[in-house]
Parts: sequence; C-alpha cells; structure tokens
Amino acid sequence: MTRWFLRLILVLLIDSPSVSAQQSQQQTTLLLQRIQFSDSSRAKGPGAIPFTIASPVLNTSFKTSSFVAPSGPTRLKDLVPDSERPRTEGLVASSAWLKGQFFTEGEVANNSTSEWSAVSRIDRREDASTRMVRFALSGMTQQFRYGANYRSAGKAFFNTPDQTIRELWGETQWGITKFRGVVGEMWNNVDLDPSLSRTEQRYSRIGLALAKPSWPEFSVTYARNSSIDSIVPIGWLPQRTRSNSIEGALAYNGLNWNARLASSYIVVVDDLRASAETVALAQSISGLYRPINTLTIMPVLTYRTERQESSRVGTIQTPMASLSLQFKQSQRLLVSAIGGYTSSKSSDRTTNSESIVSRGMFAFHLDPIYGRTAMLSLEAAYTNSRYRSSPALDTEDISGLLRFLIASL
Repeated sequence: MTRWFLRLILVLLIDSPSVSAQQSQQQTTLLLQRIQFSDSSRAKGPGAIPFTIASPVLNTSFKTSSFVAPSGPTRLKDLVPDSERPRTEGLVASSAWLKGQFFTEGEVANNSTSEWSAVSRIDRREDASTRMVRFALSGMTQQFRYGANYRSAGKAFFNTPDQTIRELWGETQWGITKFRGVVGEMWNNVDLDPSLSRTEQRYSRIGLALAKPSWPEFSVTYARNSSIDSIVPIGWLPQRTRSNSIEGALAYNGLNWNARLASSYIVVVDDLRASAETVALAQSISGLYRPINTLTIMPVLTYRTERQESSRVGTIQTPMASLSLQFKQSQRLLVSAIGGYTSSKSSDRTTNSESIVSRGMFAFHLDPIYGRTAMLSLEAAYTNSRYRSSPALDTEDISGLLRFLIASL
C-alpha cells in the first residue's frame, strides 16, 4: 500500500509541470488571438505606417514623420539643393482607446543630418537642442470634446525651435451653437541659458460660434495674454505686458467659393512703462474662389491701425493685400503665382515704407527616369522695398531659377 501511494505522488509531480505549461500556452494563444499585429512597412511615402497593433480595446499605429524647412520667398539665387536643406525626421505613435472615445498621440523627432563620417552613429553624443518631443490626448462624449497638448523643442530644432507649450482645451455644441475654450502657457529658452532672456506667456481664449448648414457662420472670440521675462541677463531690458482682444467674424461657404470678414480690437498694456497702452484695430477680408476645377484664386485684404497713447509717433496705418493663383491642368502641369503689397505710414511721417513681393512657378512632371519621378520647373521672384524716411535702406531684387529634380536621389 505504501509503495502504491509513493508511485501516485511521483506521477503527479512529473505530470503537473506539463499541465501548467499547457494551460499557459492556451492563455498565450487566447491573448494573441485578441491582439493582431500587421506589418505595412512596404507602403511608400513619408506617412507610411511601419507597424500596427490592434485589439478590441486598443489600436496603436506607428508611422514616420518628416519636415523640410521651406525656402524663403526672396533671393532665389541663394537657394541650396533640396538634399542640403534643413530637415527633421521622427516617429509618431497614435492610439485609439475604447472604440475611438479616447485618443493619444506622441512624437519624437530629431534633426536629420549627414555628418556621420567623422563620428559613428553609435558613438555620437545625443544633443537635446536638436530634439522635439510632443504629446497630445483627446477624448469625447456625446456633446463634449476635451484634450491636452504638450510640445517642447530645443533651440537647434529646425521646426519652431526653442519653445515649450502646454495647454488644455475643451469644446461643446448645442444645436447650432458651439462653445470652445483654451488655456495654456508657453516659454522660450528651453535650455535655461543664463546669457539669454526667457519670456513666459500665459494665455486663454474663449469663443462662441453660431453655425447652421447653408447659413453664414458668426463667431466671437475673446483672448487674454500676459507676458513676463523670468530670466533677464545683464544689459537686457525686462518686459512685462498684458493684452486683451476681441474678434468678431462672419464666414460663408459656397459651392465653389468661401469668404470670411473679421474685425479685431486689441489693447496692449506695458506694466513696466507706466502702464502705457497701445490700441490697435484690424479688419481683414479673405476668400477662395474656384471658377473651374483646375484654377484656385485666393485674395486677402487687411487694414490695421495702431496708436500708442504715450508715444509721439501718432497713428500707424498698415494696409496689406495679397493674391495667389494656382492652376493645375493635370497631374503633370502646375502653375502658381503669388503677389503681395504692404505699406506702413505714421501720422507724423516718421514711419513711411512700402514693400512689393511676388513669386511665380511653372512646373512640369516628366516621364519617370529609371523608375524615379522627374520634374522640370522654372521659378522667378521679385522684391522691392522702399523706406521714404531712410532711402539708404531701399532694396530691390529680381532672380530666376531653373530646376531639374529627380526624386529620391
């Protein structure tokens, strides 16, 4: 009897690990059945999704991000090849929770350079000034949306450098009425360099919009902003200002056109200069007209008057006008042009300047060369700036550029 009992215990000890392993394997199999992995890294383009995780509760996707610094609108002869223009590359992770009721997104980006010859990539020291970190989350209910945003970029980052932003926002809608509010803060000198100033700004905006399908949309927005220098190097003048503004806008969207009329009233108070006030009034008209599917016309008119109560300069009037055209006959032919005029004059004639800027481009996509997209373009630019009070500062420039581009080289 004792011998039979010992045999039974030995069998149980030997079989129990295999039973646990089978149960663990079954649980792992069930878990993998609820989580699906898909690899779509073969997709082309900067927005390709290299990896995706999907489950009934969570859906996460990863994709690459890139940014190329745009070229300036003037002096085309100073342009550099596209391969040498500043650019950034990063990775974006987006997640959707609870069947799309909650979203999160994070991004890490760094400047992309080709300086790997002297120092290998592994041994290269990390430089936080060339990096950007961004995080955003948002959620929604039946009538309410809310979220939070955070972004911090070093002083050497190519896209909006040396700036940190933190903000909270929320909006709700009842019928044709939409209400939205934003509160946040931002500052520069992210690295706390004692030789540079650091300006901290706190802002808040609240807006009310009335919109109904096929009706014009009317909106009113009130904004408040305060700015203060928290770091003031030796020899720098500190700043501390407050501003309040209110804007009313009327917009209408037609079948092949849209227009927007806005008027703003702004009051800026300088607390360090006997609370000197600067009052500004601005009106703007902007629109978009598409007479045919291949042609787009976008005009903008702005008129701003500004007056500082404690200054002898008087009233400064600044009218601005711009017009842009884009004609795309087919996938191969693209013609675009933009022109702008700006004038600034004061009542006492101490400020009197005018500026004209124009630029045009004719681009034609050629047949692929060895499987690569090819394009031939002709660009021209003209700039004329006149300073009536200081003629020595007048400038005039006209230039042209013939570009032959083979993509992915």
